[in-house]
Amino acid sequence: MASCPPSLFDLTPALAVRPGLWERFEQWFVAARGNRVICFVLCIWLLNAFDLAFTLLSYQSGMLYEQNPLARRLLQLGPLSVMLYKVGLVLIGTYPLLKYRRWRISEMAAIIVLFIYTMLAIRWAHCYHFYSMAFPCRSDMTVSMDETWYYMP
Repeated sequence: MASCPPSLFDLTPALAVRPGLWERFEQWFVAARGNRVICFVLCIWLLNAFDLAFTLLSYQSGMLYEQNPLARRLLQLGPLSVMLYKVGLVLIGTYPLLKYRRWRISEMAAIIVLFIYTMLAIRWAHCYHFYSMAFPCRSDMTVSMDETWYYMP
């Protein structure tokens, strides 16, 4: 019995290059709903940190009047209390998303929360843009954060 030489298609897997980091991440992301929910929750945490930083910075500069009475009281107590409050709320809010990350409702909820936080980040960007236009002499507060940025009188 004669053997046939291998065709070009048989050699393709041996010649294939290992996928790069981005391709592996893309395969991991698309593979399962739970993986996507984890990524969405990480983005929610990142945007929450952005919101917290700008809340503290704008309150310290006198640009913000907090409408939430509990958060207003916590801002008066100091930045650590606000940080614990925000981290606690987001931790409580994202725990069910992570626990039930394989459910479709969890993925949809994570997308909705991520969308809301994205709109909030855009709102902060517009707020600082208009603030720098209205008060050009105070525009340096958005550029530099010295060692006293956390001090709240």
